[in-house]
Amino acid sequence: MKQYLRIFFTAILALPLGNTLASANSIDDAKTFFTSAEVKFGNNDFKGAIADYTKAIELNPKFADAYNSRAAAEFSTGEKQSALDDFTKAIEINPKSADSYNNRGSIKADLGDSKGATADFTKTIEVNPSFVPAYLNRAAIRLDQGDKPGAKDDLLQAAKLGNPDAQQWLKSNGI
Repeated sequence: MKQYLRIFFTAILALPLGNTLASANSIDDAKTFFTSAEVKFGNNDFKGAIADYTKAIELNPKFADAYNSRAAAEFSTGEKQSALDDFTKAIEINPKSADSYNNRGSIKADLGDSKGATADFTKTIEVNPSFVPAYLNRAAIRLDQGDKPGAKDDLLQAAKLGNPDAQQWLKSNGI
């Protein structure tokens, strides 16, 4: 009887360890698919990249970078709504991702949602005040809306952060 109980308790103790090992393997496998997807994305194989990002997400549903990168690949294939959804999911998982907010803002701008895009670019800057693309993106929207003072403020900040395009625009506009 003691032998049976010892085996029983050993089996019970091994269950969580086995789940942890399976989980660790899933995360490692997700990283492998993510790496493969990044290579495909770099080679402009967007459909192949989407497939591998999707596998990475299936193995690790909390993989924010995989959602963010899959969204970029989806955008590259013209799947704007899917990209918007994936950027939103990446933000839900990691609300400190300046990249995800900026990228979602870019899609919103592309879809004509200036207000939503501006909000995302503003949030990007809140998350990372040194994120130059958000200043440039928000400046572009402000210029389109006729808000030259707001655009100037954003370009001044981008210039302070060392962006040569912002510096050139300010110089050419006598600022």
